[in-house]
Amino acid sequence: MGKKRRAVLRLEVPFSAEPPRLTSEAVGLARILRRPAASYAMDVTILDVVDARLLRAGVTLAHRVVDGFGEWYLAAPDWTPHLPAERAEPVGASGDLPDEFARLIRPLLRHGVLGALAALRCERDEWVLRTTAGEMAAVVRDEKVTIRRSGITTARYREITITPTAHLTGQQRDFLLSAAQSVNATVLEEFPTIQQRLGAPATGLTSFPRPREIRPDASLEEFVAAVFTRHLDELVRAELARRAAASDDVGDINAKLWSMGRDLRGLSWVLEPEWREATEAALKGLPFATPAEAESPLLTIIDALAGAARAPRLGDLAHRPAAEVMFQRAEQATLILADRCRSLTEDSSDEQWQSALRAAEQLEVVAAVAAPLFPAVMGRILRRLGDVTHDLRGCSLGSFAGEPALDGVSLQQAFQLGRDVERRRVKVGAARAAFIERWPERVIEARRLLAKAKKKRSRK
Repeated sequence: MGKKRRAVLRLEVPFSAEPPRLTSEAVGLARILRRPAASYAMDVTILDVVDARLLRAGVTLAHRVVDGFGEWYLAAPDWTPHLPAERAEPVGASGDLPDEFARLIRPLLRHGVLGALAALRCERDEWVLRTTAGEMAAVVRDEKVTIRRSGITTARYREITITPTAHLTGQQRDFLLSAAQSVNATVLEEFPTIQQRLGAPATGLTSFPRPREIRPDASLEEFVAAVFTRHLDELVRAELARRAAASDDVGDINAKLWSMGRDLRGLSWVLEPEWREATEAALKGLPFATPAEAESPLLTIIDALAGAARAPRLGDLAHRPAAEVMFQRAEQATLILADRCRSLTEDSSDEQWQSALRAAEQLEVVAAVAAPLFPAVMGRILRRLGDVTHDLRGCSLGSFAGEPALDGVSLQQAFQLGRDVERRRVKVGAARAAFIERWPERVIEARRLLAKAKKKRSRK
């Protein structure tokens, strides 16, 4: 009973209603005294992009003025510790948004342009409710808010919060509830959020959904959305962490962009070509050397994933089972690799060996992106593929495939070049012979693993 008695009372009250009468000698609540220092009027300008992407991501950015003094306000409790749960900074001489705030929110803002989304007029009064013995029974806060959008009043609301102390009795709490009901107050567990008060578009879905488990029976659309959601979350949080630490190290960002690009290649055959090509173009500079070099492509990738995580463009395949579609693709890629490797000889052209390597790499990215659907089997396939791709890289002559360029070199240099070419050819020849010898057993193992994956898929 004591715990219930001390619970905060949250009351939504009609905007123009008279304040509830909260004193009564009969129950021992003798006086209510205003707290001037905690009572004020405040003008707030909410800043965001037109689509309210910050608010939808759980971030509030605002300019506030109290008694003629301005401050910048940033609150992002869902993004701690990388962004502050709540932080205010005085307005500087320029009046511009603090560079620190602008830098911290950039990954969530992406390429969006900030502007005034709404203006709020807040009038707050705070009171202390005292018992007959002079003890503080509760703190009462009465807040009236008017919201204006584009100069037009769109909403008005009033919230009264009563925060009890240990001196408030059960009878007194019942009295306060009765007093609130007399002015048509509604008791709430929680007040609506600022997003709910503002309405659309602030109430829309966030661009940054939290990663979710991939179900074995997921559709291709659900599967691809989950893959992109994971990459989006990892990229955004890694970049927020880098900015919070004021670090110039982009190694983690490069690694996560590479991983995302690998999965993009693994899904390239189901994605809308124009979107995929534009996204791949942003990755062409990998690895990036500095934060400045990485910023624009990284924000482009985040922007692309923010859309794809909600609604990936997949065409007619979208509603088919992901396990079925991805298995068929892995099986097809395996057949292509087997076909190219089966015809290889030690004397095959370097292009033929390179073609086999490209097929192995393509199968590797398909298997990697499909791994969450077949974790045990695809894990073993990936380990075997790692060996195959490693061996195939050693079977390519590369720059040694043709005759060495001898123009302008001395006789001694030409001799050394010839020796290097010959050594490389001998080494590659041995690697090719070893690869060809091992290939039949690798094919048998690959077929066995695929059959196991197919059997598991058929049980789902």
